[in-house]
Amino acid sequence: MTKHSFLLLFLMLLTSCDPKSLEENKNNCKPYFQFDKIEHYFLSIDESTLMKMDEKETKTEKEKKQLALLIQYTPDTLSDTPVLKNLKLLDFRKNDIPADKFEQIREIFCNRDSKEIVATSCIAIYRDILIFKKNNKIVGTAKICFECDQHVITGSHQNTDDFGQSGNYKKLYKLLH
Repeated sequence: MTKHSFLLLFLMLLTSCDPKSLEENKNNCKPYFQFDKIEHYFLSIDESTLMKMDEKETKTEKEKKQLALLIQYTPDTLSDTPVLKNLKLLDFRKNDIPADKFEQIREIFCNRDSKEIVATSCIAIYRDILIFKKNNKIVGTAKICFECDQHVITGSHQNTDDFGQSGNYKKLYKLLH
């Protein structure tokens, strides 16, 4: 009877576990977003070209918008992201991330305890923009500067301050480029 009681108790515990909480606890990772699509936008522009554009007295509307996205514009909320819907008009190349890379990206875009603190001291140029979608609705965005290891993440309820630690900027770069 004791063996059967132990087996029954074990089965009850096993079946009562929430698979979502098991996934969240994997590597102590709390995902920033729940998504089913990721769009990656990239603008290939070197720093000297960008600085020349910034120093021009008269800029085209397109140049103003490019500069704003690359070095200034940082959305605070998802309602501030309409400009991101027209990135292709600003010469950003669009690439839909294949679903087979989602799990690796989820591992990067999650809140976990980090033991290292990395500080940078360069001016960020956000050439890479990721738009996370669920059911064709934007649920999060990430502007990434791989040269400075800096980011602006919008839409997450998690703390994103430690994003990119432990070599995750390099991992993400390899996945995107």
